[in-house]
Amino acid sequence: MGANTKGAKQSSLKKLRSALSTAGLTGPSSHVTKKDKKRGVAKASSTKTLERRQKLRQIQKALNPFEMQVNRKKLDVLGLKRKDDSVNVAQARQKAVERRKSTIGVERLNKMRVGGVVDRRIGENDPTMDPEEKMLRRFTAERQKRTSSALYNLEDGDIEGEITSLTHYGQSIAEMDEFNEVAEDEGEGIGAEEVAEGHFGGFHEEGPARKKTKAEVMQEIIAKSKMHKQERQLIKEQDEDIRRELDDDFESVRAMLFDDTEKPMMSASDGVVRTEGDVAYDSYVRELVYEQRARPQDRLKTEVEAATEEKERLERAERHRQRRMEGLDSDSEIESDSDSGGKKGYKTKALRKPVADDLGDDFAPPGDDEAVEAAGLGLGLTGDNESEEESEEESEAGSEEEDEGEDSEDEEDVDSEQGESVLGESSDDEEKKAPAAASAPLRKVVAAGGQSTELPYTFAAPTDYDSWVELVGDYSLEQQLTVIERLRALYHIRLSPQNKGKLGDLCIILAEHLAVLAEQDPPVPAPIIDGVARHIGELASVDAERFGEHCRQAVIGWQKRVQAALAGDGVGVRASDVALMRLFASVFSASDRFHAVVTPMLLTIGQFLSQHTFASLRDVSCGLVLAGVVHECQRLSRRLVPEALNFVFATLAASVCRSDDAGDWDGCYPMSRRQREAYGMLLIGVAEKSKSQKAQPLRWSWLLASGVVTADVKYGVLRASLLLCRRFVDCYASLPAFIECFEPLALLLKKITERLPKFRLQHAPSEVVELLAGTRAYLDELLEQARVARVPLALQKHRPLAIGSFAPKFEAGYNLDTHYDPDRSRNEITKLRRQVNKERRGAVRELRRDAQFVAGERLKEQREKDKSYADKMKKAWSVLEADQSDMKKMDKARIKERKAKV
Repeated sequence: MGANTKGAKQSSLKKLRSALSTAGLTGPSSHVTKKDKKRGVAKASSTKTLERRQKLRQIQKALNPFEMQVNRKKLDVLGLKRKDDSVNVAQARQKAVERRKSTIGVERLNKMRVGGVVDRRIGENDPTMDPEEKMLRRFTAERQKRTSSALYNLEDGDIEGEITSLTHYGQSIAEMDEFNEVAEDEGEGIGAEEVAEGHFGGFHEEGPARKKTKAEVMQEIIAKSKMHKQERQLIKEQDEDIRRELDDDFESVRAMLFDDTEKPMMSASDGVVRTEGDVAYDSYVRELVYEQRARPQDRLKTEVEAATEEKERLERAERHRQRRMEGLDSDSEIESDSDSGGKKGYKTKALRKPVADDLGDDFAPPGDDEAVEAAGLGLGLTGDNESEEESEEESEAGSEEEDEGEDSEDEEDVDSEQGESVLGESSDDEEKKAPAAASAPLRKVVAAGGQSTELPYTFAAPTDYDSWVELVGDYSLEQQLTVIERLRALYHIRLSPQNKGKLGDLCIILAEHLAVLAEQDPPVPAPIIDGVARHIGELASVDAERFGEHCRQAVIGWQKRVQAALAGDGVGVRASDVALMRLFASVFSASDRFHAVVTPMLLTIGQFLSQHTFASLRDVSCGLVLAGVVHECQRLSRRLVPEALNFVFATLAASVCRSDDAGDWDGCYPMSRRQREAYGMLLIGVAEKSKSQKAQPLRWSWLLASGVVTADVKYGVLRASLLLCRRFVDCYASLPAFIECFEPLALLLKKITERLPKFRLQHAPSEVVELLAGTRAYLDELLEQARVARVPLALQKHRPLAIGSFAPKFEAGYNLDTHYDPDRSRNEITKLRRQVNKERRGAVRELRRDAQFVAGERLKEQREKDKSYADKMKKAWSVLEADQSDMKKMDKARIKERKAKV
């Protein structure tokens, strides 16, 4: 008991010594001494060496039992062998370290390296190979490579630098037997057959034919291949000669084919009957002479090249114009001719080429109005500069022009990203800078609109609206559009960086000019307004931030005037405001949820439509146009704007409802007594009759001054309101609240149909009658579909909950590792979740060990660097110390010498 206790308390070193001595690995018999050698004792054999190593492994395992990990088996199966019954943790750890050195370690070494050269020279990385052996191996490989690639290449010649065989008279000497063949070209001697038969015929015995060697067979194949190759080349040369002769003789054949004076190539006299196909073939052959050959086209010019060329053209034309004004010949200008690239020497005007100014390119062609209108940026309103007869003719021809707020659907949305804040307060100075305030130069522009003078080709870039008025004050409205086009060409943004600011100023000036043109009386023609709006839309993206801020300030000024009009001071909306709002809806992205210009504009329009008292035809016309602007803004986003719907419904009701009866104005549109009384001017009387069968479209002159409200005007307002209702119905048909929003409109249309009986509708234009009936039928159909598609609201459906059972559930063979969930899918999910967690833990463990390995490698590298640096510094210090000691010794010796001399 005491011995066991004493052995148990021994140290690991003592246990190792005792185990080695017990196994016979240490002690007197473990090694061979010199005396043993003298006595003839031999060393241990290889078998004993293996036994020695096996004993050492057993001792190592016995000394450290924690290195062996024994995996417990859940079930014992007979004959089942598992590799992981017992695992040596130390060996596994060492293997993992070695594996990381070969993977992560190599990656760390090559981390900052780019590319690399792999040395594939034979024997270069083999230290056991001699230089002579290396050279021999390399030479052998090179020869094998050349031989394998060129030996059986039949199309090429012999291998360069290699003698395949010796020849004599073109024949291989290896194939010739001794004294068998003699040169036959000399015409002398005897042949091989005669020698074999005659001279040695009695002694020569013919044996079996000798079998050719592989080299002979290959030489024969190569010779035949070369012979065939030479034959093909000869045939090819002969074909080329024949083709060349045909080409030389083709001139005479072509003269026979294309000579129109000669007779047909085939005639009936020749005994050949010509068919229609032959005649057609001859005609096609003759037409080939006149067929135009394809010519290479010039490459497409870039935007910069096109802009530069246009600018140079305008400058050149201006120089010609200046010379014509001075009485000189414009074509004799050397500079202009050299710029244009034309020929010099045209002195007389008779030979002068026509220029753009000769035919008066400043006027607007008749077809330009349609092109401008098709741009999608126009206001689409009808001007009043036409006579009544022309308007009647247009109405009879079925013109579908409508008011600006009804049928103006711009298809061109110019996206803009200007502005970063909502509608805010502005100072009085900013309000004075609003475009509608430019009333002073208004008369000057309009007064000069009828004049037409010669238009220059180059202009100075205007900086403000006053300079613009000075620039175009003497030109007509059509010429002003030409001036804008030439300014854009002269100051193209790609020609100079400074042109961005000039075009930005021009865009703002054109916005102010549009506001001024919208206030003219009589109204400016619609193509002019549309042309200016088109240029603004194209220039808005040049300097978007400045233009957006200018538009925002214009909206702020209009909102202040609306608030002042609600307080009873001033006019709320002017024609210039309507034109600008229409322009903003076209230029900016109106479908955005929030926009720095469009959102304040819509808020101001809603305030005007809901709170303003429409006491005149101008106010009603402005309201209809602004309602159309709201529809244009919400055409894509389809956001509900109740102010616009209420205004349109109230305008419809005003045509049949009496202003003194509040109960007659039933509906969801709230109105005050003052507003109802103001709408009394739109009430259609019994005796009022329209002069034409087609209702008038909304005219721009209605927005400028309050005129007399005639029957035609009332029917025109009714028609515009019906068109707007139709557009809003199409826009909001997909909303969930469509029934609640448009049921009042259905009741209102029914009332209008009842209040205007047939004998009274005979006085109304047929277009209004058809539009009223069509809108009512269309709305009733959509409402019916919406009612059928509507599903009542219901509570959220849940699966029925099972009644709770309080009876305990027992399992006979319950096991903690087993899942007893009856849901198989949930069991699978739980199993997958546990597998994922297990893999995640394993991945985290591997990543942690990789990090530890990398940290250890970095520490080793740093220690090696520190050690090498310390050794280097030690060497340096030792050298310095030796030098210092030598210098001190020399100083002492020098001092002694001095003292000795003294």
